[in-house]
Amino acid sequence: MRILLGKNVIDKPFYWEVEKEKNPHLIVLGTSGSGKTETLKSIIHELNLNKVPSLVIDFHNEFSGLATNLLNLREVGINPLEVSANERPENIVYETADIIKKIFKLGDIQEAILRQAIKQSYLEKGINLKEKKSFKEFPNFSDIKKNIFRQENSKNKNSIESLISRIEPLFDIEIFKEGNEIEFNNLLSKTTVVELKDFPTEMVKSAIAEFFLNKLSYYLYSLDKSKKLRMYCVIDEAHRLMYENSPLDRLLRESRKYGVGVILASQRPADFNETVLANAGAILSFQCNLEKDAKFVAKQLNLETRKIKNLVEPGLGYIKFSRSEKSEKVKIIPLSNRISKKDKEHKVEQVNNKREEKKKPKLEKKKIKFLSKLKKLFFYTNEEITRKTLIRVFFIFIFLLFCIWGLYTLSLYSVLFFLLALIWTPIFPESLKIKNKTLKLFNFLRFILSFILIILFLIFI
Repeated sequence: MRILLGKNVIDKPFYWEVEKEKNPHLIVLGTSGSGKTETLKSIIHELNLNKVPSLVIDFHNEFSGLATNLLNLREVGINPLEVSANERPENIVYETADIIKKIFKLGDIQEAILRQAIKQSYLEKGINLKEKKSFKEFPNFSDIKKNIFRQENSKNKNSIESLISRIEPLFDIEIFKEGNEIEFNNLLSKTTVVELKDFPTEMVKSAIAEFFLNKLSYYLYSLDKSKKLRMYCVIDEAHRLMYENSPLDRLLRESRKYGVGVILASQRPADFNETVLANAGAILSFQCNLEKDAKFVAKQLNLETRKIKNLVEPGLGYIKFSRSEKSEKVKIIPLSNRISKKDKEHKVEQVNNKREEKKKPKLEKKKIKFLSKLKKLFFYTNEEITRKTLIRVFFIFIFLLFCIWGLYTLSLYSVLFFLLALIWTPIFPESLKIKNKTLKLFNFLRFILSFILIILFLIFI
């Protein structure tokens, strides 16, 4: 895959050839106004042309025009304490406490109180912290608040009051009270922009972004490994989320195995340690005004410091690929020069339609969500309609009709037909975390299970 970045010093097209690098990650550095955001927009546009979707964490709602799907986290629930089958609750306890500690700058005693409250919230729901399995019910942030206050005594009263006052916004945000409604599998099929601008404080925005990335990481771990790029995760102002062992740090280290690239932009180069920069597939730097930043970046790009400081023109920078020791000068072609007027008007219309969609009454949204779930009863995600698909859908429909008839006549055969329908719905293998490569074997087991059910019912009823 070749991504057109811009033009080189001799005015010829300059490309980022992703597969030639040791990994697909890109770090974009530069002071405010140097062209980082416009560069990210241009790259996302080129990725779309190459049929590679992007997931954009958007702190200022600057990328909406590039989205196929706008994800406003005020409208969908995300519970950081919800545990999938491939997660261990104990890990979520420590990760959640660590994220909140880093963002809200908690002390060690406050973190210990918070961690104990999260543990207790799981135990109250009957969840074994060390078990990896599917659970029916999970605690939420209201449970954490309640269990923080339960620890209060004369010795730690001040610590608890200080802790609550710092993290109070997390308890007020409704998205942390709901269950997870984000369908991560859909994020791999279309360019999605996660809008965060409307949340109250910068710390709250960072916390939401971190919890979202943490969930994304665990979703990726449930997928088959892939050498083919599935998508890119793009984050402007990445310095907000970059620290040792953060969800973003883990994503950088692990995502390549699952076919996911990461593009990060920051105006504070020092927030990326040398290990992160050394392992990036490419580093692109625009002007850095501060001497220490320019010196730090110049060292990574094998350049003189003055060359970084002298990049006064927005969009003009140096890029170094992992396959080369030499940096090359490039002038980024802005998005406005890549798309026609007609395309721009179409994009504006798309964004406006998405905005209008958000204004629809809740009842209509629930109806759409219901129809989406009903579709999942019969079809796999992104499934092509074939003769086998139609046969399966036909039999599921017939089994459900007989199930309803059995309920009407109070016949136990309704149970048989319900089980037969359930076995052949796409929901069944998805709930058991059956992967695509083992689906053929699973279908064979479905036949055997269906046959056994029919025999048992004929014998005992």
